[in-house]
Amino acid sequence: MGERKLIPIVSAADNNYAPYLSVTLKTILDHLSSAYDVAFYIIDDHISADSKKKLAKVISNHTATIDYLEVDSELYADVMESDHITQTAYYRISLPDLLKDKNYEKVVYIDSDVLVLEDISKLYETDIGDKVVGAVIDPGQAVVHPRLGIETEDYYFNSGLLLIDLDNWRKAQITEKTLSFLEKQMDKIIYHDQDALNGTLYEKWYGLHPKWNVQTSLVFERHQPPNEEYAKSYKEAIRQPSIIHFTGHDKPWNSDEYHPYAEKYLAELSKTPFSDELSKKDAVN
Repeated sequence: MGERKLIPIVSAADNNYAPYLSVTLKTILDHLSSAYDVAFYIIDDHISADSKKKLAKVISNHTATIDYLEVDSELYADVMESDHITQTAYYRISLPDLLKDKNYEKVVYIDSDVLVLEDISKLYETDIGDKVVGAVIDPGQAVVHPRLGIETEDYYFNSGLLLIDLDNWRKAQITEKTLSFLEKQMDKIIYHDQDALNGTLYEKWYGLHPKWNVQTSLVFERHQPPNEEYAKSYKEAIRQPSIIHFTGHDKPWNSDEYHPYAEKYLAELSKTPFSDELSKKDAVN
């Protein structure tokens, strides 16, 4: 038997999102190869002690750990928020600084509104060359760099799933440059931290197969693929997704809008330690 490899995986949540984070953790572990262990790092925006106990229970039958990271929220005091994008979403920008005392070469960042359907070690082992991050194109925003004041042939990515080369990120000073972009280009920003990351990382990101971040707009084929290669990979991703990402306002837990994976998501949520709490909330509402 060879030594098991460790995958560091980072997500972020406030206490309202803790139940949905539990589905992210659970479905990652349910599909993970037995050759790997996971070290989860949660960027903690006031998650309660009770929620942390429940998250610990989610991973208790697996060789996994959870550590909580704190961000200097003052760095993000003036950022733009919306009904489904809170300040917490911006905290991924500080991620490499939060892990500076670790010796990780790379890390997976994943949002807390996803359903994982495949072994994430396959994603982790992707070679992204000399790029700073691996990410998936955003079908609805593929060619919007001019809106950000940037001339490039590059496409725009969705920031909900990132395979980050920590050394390349730090060398390129991506955290500092992204914070500067947020401050100086606020008038151009519509899609929050994602715009700022694209404004900083254009031509420095590697395009992962879209199956690793199947966004709602891709599920419903709302946008034309930018080229023939993406037309092919879009079809492959829809046919056999590895990660479903419930982007936008309508989530399985707050909307009756049809989504082909909503029922499966809610079934996974019902298997977590948060199921009783959510049932009570539904009864009250």
